[in-house]
Amino acid sequence: MMSKRQSVVIALASVILVLSGCGRGKKVVLEEARPGRDKELFEQGLTELSKNKFIVGRLLLQTLITTYPDSPYLPIAKLAIADSFYLEGTSEALAQAEVEYTDFANFFPTHPLADDALLQVALAKMRRIQPPDRDQKPAREAERRLLAVLQRYPNTDRKEEVQQWLKAVREVLAEHEMYVARHYMIRERPRGAKRRLMTVVERYPTYSKFDEALYRLGAVLFKEEEPEEAAKYFAWLVREFPNSEYRRQAAEMLERIGKPVPEADPVEIARADGSANKGFLGAMWGRMKTILGIVDLDIPKEGVLLKRGETAEELIASATALLPTQTVITPQATTVVVGPSAPAGASGAARGRQELRIGTTADSEASSSGGERSSDAKAKEKDKKKPEKK
Repeated sequence: MMSKRQSVVIALASVILVLSGCGRGKKVVLEEARPGRDKELFEQGLTELSKNKFIVGRLLLQTLITTYPDSPYLPIAKLAIADSFYLEGTSEALAQAEVEYTDFANFFPTHPLADDALLQVALAKMRRIQPPDRDQKPAREAERRLLAVLQRYPNTDRKEEVQQWLKAVREVLAEHEMYVARHYMIRERPRGAKRRLMTVVERYPTYSKFDEALYRLGAVLFKEEEPEEAAKYFAWLVREFPNSEYRRQAAEMLERIGKPVPEADPVEIARADGSANKGFLGAMWGRMKTILGIVDLDIPKEGVLLKRGETAEELIASATALLPTQTVITPQATTVVVGPSAPAGASGAARGRQELRIGTTADSEASSSGGERSSDAKAKEKDKKKPEKK
């Protein structure tokens, strides 16, 4: 028989394990497995998450994952946990969301939502991007994650969205390089400026201030007594940016070097006519945003499953619809039930329940049994007609 001291030790151990389950790491929960309990935990966990009770909801879903490793609810439970960290939104929570989304994509690479999970990793990185005058490690990591989505899932239905986010992230990275290049030019450090400007020209062709980068690069090269190289970038600017505020200055530099001033590309003229030049005010606003620490990235704050303002019933219904199709065949029965399970208490129609009659029907059974009797009768007739052996 267990002593009182042993009981206390076990109770304390249980409390410690449960409390540790409320943290950011992997949870360990003591619970005995029983049929149907995984569904209960699934629905209870989602209900708590819908109320923004993230710790309680994660604990319930982690109990499901730990206790029922073969449950069909497990993939969606892992994704819901990742979403809960993403919605929580703190720097620490976003870091944990990246871990959870990455685990989901690695454990279930063929799941229909695996590409969405990888994209969420990039979005979590983007939510921590700093203004251009600060460290851009989150932006570089976001770029790498976005490229990973396109590499692993080239046919994703979110390809266009990923490409737009990639363009936005590269805009931030290019602006960072330009900020440093301007600083080097003010301090009269042309080599450092040249290196930064070359990075912009070679890596970020969609940068909104690409014309400024071309002009500054040409100016630095001219100052470094490389007129031939400088002329190349001045000509590029004059030819492809007809509405640039730097075009006239670039043309004057070409004349000074003794190079012909090229005509503007008609295609670029038409393209420029379709978009307004930001001009002086736009440039000033860009500098003000840098000073104020403003980053123009409207990153979604919702998860793959969890949406703000969604009721528990709506969340459970949408999550249940993502479960794999279950087929249950009862021995010696002629009914096959096809479709995912629904929230407790839902009607058959709400559950998406479909019944298909297979096998023998009453008429076919009668016909079959009748056929057997007919066959037996024919066999007996044959036996009667056989001559008896003497």
